[in-house]
Amino acid sequence: MSHDVFISYSTKNKNTADAICHVLEQNSLKCWIAPRNITSGKNYSNEIINGITSAKIVVLVFSKYSQASDFVKNEIDIAFSNEKPIISFKIDETMPEDEMEYFLKNKHWLEAYPEPENHFEKLIGDALKLCDEEYDKPIWFSLKDFAPTDMSKLKKDYTSLILLFTPLYWASFIYMGIVGNNNLWKLAGLLYLIPSIICAIFYFEIWGVLFIFYPVFKVFLYVFIAFWILAIIHGFVIRNEFLTRKSVLRVMSADDKMFESLLEEYSQI
Repeated sequence: MSHDVFISYSTKNKNTADAICHVLEQNSLKCWIAPRNITSGKNYSNEIINGITSAKIVVLVFSKYSQASDFVKNEIDIAFSNEKPIISFKIDETMPEDEMEYFLKNKHWLEAYPEPENHFEKLIGDALKLCDEEYDKPIWFSLKDFAPTDMSKLKKDYTSLILLFTPLYWASFIYMGIVGNNNLWKLAGLLYLIPSIICAIFYFEIWGVLFIFYPVFKVFLYVFIAFWILAIIHGFVIRNEFLTRKSVLRVMSADDKMFESLLEEYSQI
């Protein structure tokens, strides 16, 4: 499906990118923006390429974050190679460097800091003109009904925390490993399970020798408690990466290179 505008941005500037999408679409310009326009189950990188090549123009939300983002650089490289008009909407004082300078040197710039909203009207007019739309028609936009995305909501999951503070603490790591697609966390959960199994064997007299081996049972009880404490500490150490992985996996397919790129972006949110 063709679009008028492809919006390229760093996830750290997501609210600005979403606001741009909102006002452009209020003026009848159809926008492609990730992750909204990613088709579920499709390869992420292919979807990005198709989004750029099917759009008439590209709007880049340029900042120090997009300058540092390999993800954004790849998008602008594709747009440049496909000879797409690029509008750089500059929201801070950062100047393009290295390959970004090469891609953007002779492209259309809009200085839009410190208040990007004050430059939306100019952006809309330029976008309409480059898309061969009626750029001389009255431009109207409102942010009254625009609700910025709270990215922190993507990084909330209390199931693992609840499990950590119960005798099922080992299940917390198996859960995080499954949701976060990390086999090492699953393995950690199985290792933390071992003292629990041994304690259960003695406690429920599965071998019928509870009292003979009572001192050994006490040893494994202490080991169980030690592993529990260690698991709680370990759980908090990996929790941020788990929440980040969960957020990224919500919009990703099995594209390892793109996953690592997005994981680096989301980890700073």
